[in-house]
Amino acid sequence: AVLMQFSLCYAMMPLLALFLGKAFNLEPAIIAGMVLVGSINGGQASNLCTYIAKGNVALSVLMTTATTLGAIFMTPILCKGL
Repeated sequence: AVLMQFSLCYAMMPLLALFLGKAFNLEPAIIAGMVLVGSINGGQASNLCTYIAKGNVALSVLMTTATTLGAIFMTPILCKGL
């Protein structure tokens, strides 16, 4: 589950932002910002929503931690790819 969420966070979400930016013919700087914002995880808000919904909070915290730690090396990779 963690690997799937990590790959969706850093592959599908930035690609979706890139596609939408190109589809709406936006400036390259705006598209770059959309790609970076698209790869940001939910953070503590997602953990709170999981708790309120009586979901698996431990899994939510694990996924948030994985994507937060992954941001250390994934954000420069995404920036270089743009």
